[in-house]
Amino acid sequence: MRKQLRVNSPRVMHERIEGEVIVIDLATGSYYSLRDVGAAIWTAIEGGVAEDEIGAGLEIRYDASREEIDAAVRRLVGELADEGLIESTDEEGEGSAGTTTPEAGDASREAFSAPVLEKHTDMQDLILLDPVHEVDARGWPHPAPTGTDGA
Repeated sequence: MRKQLRVNSPRVMHERIEGEVIVIDLATGSYYSLRDVGAAIWTAIEGGVAEDEIGAGLEIRYDASREEIDAAVRRLVGELADEGLIESTDEEGEGSAGTTTPEAGDASREAFSAPVLEKHTDMQDLILLDPVHEVDARGWPHPAPTGTDGA
């Protein structure tokens, strides 16, 4: 079986803004930034692409060897898992390597740079105070039932 990855929801929220993925860990109050290759890897994980297939899609999109890409994917996946932002299972996924390919008609490959997970802790107190934490198992915006702490 393949190693399948998934976003650790509802603990983790994420949003793509102009090519950058912002990830917020509601349990710690830390937030993260992924750009370029890192954003493409996150998008593949979100799309259900198995870890061993992410490199194939990136190889089509970026100008780098498969070995260099696979090493970068493994390193970033390890960092994301260490931070508790993603989880892995041994289940089959429904995604495909095509999730990370460039738009149709784009014949050139982009320059490859190793992905960087930027961690920010400057707003931890504010994020932890936000009422978004008082939610049920489905996550925001579903409030926790009265009389529970939502955790």
